[in-house]
Amino acid sequence: MAYSRLFTTRSLTLFSVLSLGGGYIMLKSRVLASKQKERAAGDYSVSVDRSGGGI
Repeated sequence: MAYSRLFTTRSLTLFSVLSLGGGYIMLKSRVLASKQKERAAGDYSVSVDRSGGGI
């Protein structure tokens, strides 16, 4: 029973919180990247430094 120290409630809780947190962060970053890609495809605005200046 050498693995009994690895499977304590504290270590299993820590591992599950870390894995769920990592999955949540990865999901949110993918959603944010897809939203930015959709906005960039339909956005025709130009940044201030590239706007031409008027005349």
